[in-house]
Amino acid sequence: MPDPAADRLAQLAAGLLPGLAAALACLWLWWRRRERPPAVAGLALAAAAVAGFALTGAPAGPALPWPALLLITVAVAAALASFDRRWRELGLLPALLAVTAAGIWATVPDVEAALVLLGAAVPLALLGRPGPLAGRRPGPGPGGFGAAGSAAVAAVLVWTVATGGAARPGSVVGGLACLGLLAVEPALRLLDPRRRSPLDPLEGRPGLAWTALTVQLVLVAVAARVAGRPEGAATALALAALELGLALAAGAVLARRSSGSRRTRS
Repeated sequence: MPDPAADRLAQLAAGLLPGLAAALACLWLWWRRRERPPAVAGLALAAAAVAGFALTGAPAGPALPWPALLLITVAVAAALASFDRRWRELGLLPALLAVTAAGIWATVPDVEAALVLLGAAVPLALLGRPGPLAGRRPGPGPGGFGAAGSAAVAAVLVWTVATGGAARPGSVVGGLACLGLLAVEPALRLLDPRRRSPLDPLEGRPGLAWTALTVQLVLVAVAARVAGRPEGAATALALAALELGLALAAGAVLARRSSGSRRTRS
C-alpha cells in the first residue's frame, strides 16, 4: 500500500535536489563574474522545478483555459520583473518567492507540483536577503531573476497553481493571491505618480529585510487560509480582492509616510 508521507517527501526531494544544484550553479556564475553577475536565478529556479515535474510526473490538467493562463502568466511575469528590477540590489525576491511557494502548497488540494516547486525554491532562497549569502560583496547578489527568469518562474508558478487547484477553483484564486508582496509592491509603484514604495525605507538599511519577509508571511497566510478556502472562484476572488485592496491602502499610507519622513530629515 503506498505511503502518502513517503510520496510527499519524494516530491519535495524531487524539487530540492535540482534546486540545490541550481543554487550552486548561480553561486559559481556569481563568483566567476563578480563585476557584472548574471541574473540567472529565475531561469535556474524554473529549470529545477521543471526537472522535478519530469521526475515526479506532476499533473498536467490546468483548471484555466489557455488564453487565461497566458494573460495571468504575463501579468505575474511583469510583477516579478518589476520587483526584481527595483530590489535586486537587496536580493529580496528569492526568499519572498519561497514564501509564495509555501503558500501555494498550503492552498491547492493537489500538492504534487506545489511540493516540487517549494523544494526547488528553498535552496535558491538562500541566495538573497535575509539569507546568509546576502551582503557578502557590494553590488547585486546571485539572486537576480532578470526579465527572462521572471517570465520562466511566472509560467511555472501559474502552471503549478492551475494544475494543483483544478479540483477546487477557489484555490486557484488563493494560490495566485499568494504572490502577496510580489504583486502588491509593483502595483503600488505603478499607481503612485512618484513611484513610491512602502519598502523604500529598506534602502541603505538591509537589516530591515526581515520586515519585508514578515509582511509576505502575513499576506500569504491570509491568501492561503482565507481567500483560498472557498470552493467557488467568485467567493475566493472577492476575498482576494479585499485582501489586495487593504494591502494596497496600507502600503500607500506607509509609502507616503516614509517619503515625508525622508524629506523632513533632509
